[in-house]
Amino acid sequence: LKSHSRGGWQRIRHEAAAMSFSYSPSFFQHFPKYHAPHLKPGQEHTDPLDTLKPQCLVHCSSWLSEYNQCVTRISMRTDGKGDCKGQFEELTMCQDHCIAHEIFGHMK
Repeated sequence: LKSHSRGGWQRIRHEAAAMSFSYSPSFFQHFPKYHAPHLKPGQEHTDPLDTLKPQCLVHCSSWLSEYNQCVTRISMRTDGKGDCKGQFEELTMCQDHCIAHEIFGHMK
């Protein structure tokens, strides 16, 4: 949009300035804390993963022992080579698979 008169440009600049918003770092700080409707007042939400992870780790005990054996072998090496990424990945995949089957039973 071009304006040939001097007053036209000033009007466009004034409209643009009126539409701009100033940045306020405290913009999102005034919202009330969310309270889940299925919890009683004062009751805190507990993460079901905190209970499922140890249970599933017991379920994956064979992968856990393989990982621990690898860590022991690697820590005894003096050349600093080797890692247990593969064993750790197998352990976490087993744990994630177990958690995936159990987690939806804890949803409300």
